[in-house]
Order: sequence, then C-alpha cells, then structure tokens
Amino acid sequence: MKILTHNMMACTKKQCMGKGFPLKVECTEQIVLEQEFNYEFTKNIYPKLDWAGIAEISKKFNIPIQLDTTKHSLEDEEFLKTLHSLLCNLKVITGSLTCPNCQRVYPIDKGIPNMLLREDEIYQDIKE
Repeated sequence: MKILTHNMMACTKKQCMGKGFPLKVECTEQIVLEQEFNYEFTKNIYPKLDWAGIAEISKKFNIPIQLDTTKHSLEDEEFLKTLHSLLCNLKVITGSLTCPNCQRVYPIDKGIPNMLLREDEIYQDIKE
C-alpha cells in the first residue's frame, strides 16, 4: 500500500463516517520503490491531500518534510520531490491500519489493505 493510498482511506464502518480518518499505520515490512519524479502528478494531487495525515505518516517513517501548505510550496521543487517520494515511493507490504474512532484493525498483507468488514460488523451497522 502506497502512502498516497493511505491518505485517501477511512474506516468503512458506518459509525465512523467522517470520524475514521486518518487511519493509524503499523508497519512490519516496507519497501522503497524508485519511481521517477512526476511534477505534474504531484502538483495536481497536492490540493487533495490531508495534511494532518501527511504530517503523521512523515513522522512515523522519519521522512522530514516541510509542511508549509501555502501555494508557494508548489514552486519549491525540492519540497515536491520529497512529497512525491513519500506518497509514491514508500510502500507498506505488511502491517495494519487502525481506525482512530472505533479502533477496528484492518490488516495489510502483500501490500493490500483488507478493508472488508466481518459479517457481524455488517449486521451491527445495519441495526444502527
């Protein structure tokens, strides 16, 4: 799971709508990919990012990034390269995502987060 994916994910439980974000990442295995910097992609994804999530994940993985979210950052190529590297090059292979609201743990295996609810959780959401 790339960090870009993490920044767009939230808890799938009905009770957590709007409150289950950002998910807390626990990582037991990760890899760093080598992808070429894409200025246009990074510039276009920039306004869609949740900066609280970016700040949390950059601390978690010890990737220093200046979190100046002003428009001037779009002109700072070094900032954009670091942001692109964080979003697209870091991949969690094994670990978990935990909802900050309900504490539901979603496993990550082979780089794929399993966001499916168990049957009892689905019925619980229907009753509420």
